[in-house]
Amino acid sequence: MSDKKNQKHTNSNQAVSENKLILIKNPIICLVLIGLVGLAIRIYSYPYDLPVYQDVSDYFWYAMDMSILGEFPQMAPSQVLAVPPYPGYSFPNNGWPVFLSLFFSLANFENVLQYMDLQRCITITISILTMIPLYFLCTKFFGKYFSLLGTALFAFQPRIIENSLLGGNEPLFLFLVVCTLALFLNKNIKMIYVSFTIAGLLSLVRYEGLLILIPMTIVFFYRFRFSKITVAKYAIAIGLILLILLPMAHIRIETLGYDGLLSNIIAGPKYIQDTVSTGEVFWENLEMNQVSGVEKTFYFIQNGVENLVKNLGKSLVPTFSFLAPIGIFFLCRKLDYKKITLIITLAVFLLPAFYIYSRGFGDLKYLFVLFPIFSVVSMFTLRRIFIRSNESSKIFVVFLTGFLIFSLGYMVYFSPDLEHEQEALEIATIIKDTTKKVNGYYPEGVYLIHLIKNSDLEEFPVFSTDRPSATDKFVSNSDWLEYLDDPEGKRIESLLAGDIKEIDSVEDYIKFGKKVGLTHLVTDGKSAQPRILNDVFYNEKNYPYLLKQFDSTEHGFNYHMKIYKIDFHLFEKYLENDLR
Repeated sequence: MSDKKNQKHTNSNQAVSENKLILIKNPIICLVLIGLVGLAIRIYSYPYDLPVYQDVSDYFWYAMDMSILGEFPQMAPSQVLAVPPYPGYSFPNNGWPVFLSLFFSLANFENVLQYMDLQRCITITISILTMIPLYFLCTKFFGKYFSLLGTALFAFQPRIIENSLLGGNEPLFLFLVVCTLALFLNKNIKMIYVSFTIAGLLSLVRYEGLLILIPMTIVFFYRFRFSKITVAKYAIAIGLILLILLPMAHIRIETLGYDGLLSNIIAGPKYIQDTVSTGEVFWENLEMNQVSGVEKTFYFIQNGVENLVKNLGKSLVPTFSFLAPIGIFFLCRKLDYKKITLIITLAVFLLPAFYIYSRGFGDLKYLFVLFPIFSVVSMFTLRRIFIRSNESSKIFVVFLTGFLIFSLGYMVYFSPDLEHEQEALEIATIIKDTTKKVNGYYPEGVYLIHLIKNSDLEEFPVFSTDRPSATDKFVSNSDWLEYLDDPEGKRIESLLAGDIKEIDSVEDYIKFGKKVGLTHLVTDGKSAQPRILNDVFYNEKNYPYLLKQFDSTEHGFNYHMKIYKIDFHLFEKYLENDLR
């Protein structure tokens, strides 16, 4: 009886606290204002005139090719047999580029950057729109003002802001995850059916989205355990998912050669088994081939757990640092089906992150799917603080302002340096126009590849296969493959893995480079560059056969990059004298 009175008193305090927070009577207006501020931050941080790159570039060209073809592009090997030669792709997560292709087909731009800007604008829009279902998800646990605060926490999250500017599939994935959860926790069975349908779409964007069926299935049978037609209801829900997944699975099998869902999930355990059996090295100081299979498995799991904990800790900074961990404690108290849904969803989406981090990847984006849940969970902590305070209105303003300040401060100090990126693009233009063929340099080299492939296109849009090859001016890993049969070719294998420790001299590097047409060396002296090229940057007088053609600081750039022309005549003389 005492517990009921305490609960009643707590609810009363909560109601009082929320009543004090009537800053704006209509929460929709407040939601719009939060969205506008979030949009303003994104516009301010927008990478103007910069191309998308890496896997985002693959999504871009898939969408472009599909908008031109009017059908799904083929898998990569099939383009050899196709007439005309269609572009080919091998990645399974084609839900985002398929969605993007709808917008590309409606656009009528004249150059590639305008389409890339459109791609970024769409992900920004999706990121802002995610606030709407997140607000309704929060209302399943809190009143409208705590729900607004939880929404603001997500809208101002700096990593979410940064990611929304890249043009990748994460914003759409997060939007669909939040929509699925918000609708699934609805009391209306029709809305629950819609949530299963959206879960099907979610799995097309990223195949690990299929894991959300685990919490949905468990909680579904828990909620309707007293219903005589629970199985029939669940069959309808699964049927709706299959209506989404089966047609796309068929299309993927026809175009890619596999379904991209179950095939990828099944491949996970096989990858772990192969890794353990072959003794793949994830740790520099561990000789995997010298330990037993049990030890290899242990170290594999240890690597995944350590990296998961480390990256999870990083992801909580600055927004969720103490709010989310404490909130999880309160989340686990007095469990109901809503809380159970969040807990199991949180747990199952840690599994793909563990798998990725056990393979040695370190990108925090694999944890972004947890951020909407962290936003909800954090409100359990804040509600506790508000209930115990007599100045709830002031605290509300303080926290909302604090979230915004933390976000802006973090982005100022830790966000990508857009000035550096712009200068890297300008220098890449100089390299393209003044050299014949240069060495690869990471990560700024992505801009050179972009320029080589896209800057001289007379007409646009075009198929991805109609673009020039970057290998005409850029020495990539594939260029070295031709020489693996060379007596010394095994030394080049380290290049393919991004580790050229075996190439212990500039002379050896140039010898192999000459075979693939290397004419110039570019280096910025940073740690990402090979050690031997860093030495050229700092000790250029030791290499008389390298003629400096460009030094960026002499032209007003803050980004320091040097371009050297290889004088092969002087190089041969140098080798002769050195041999003597």
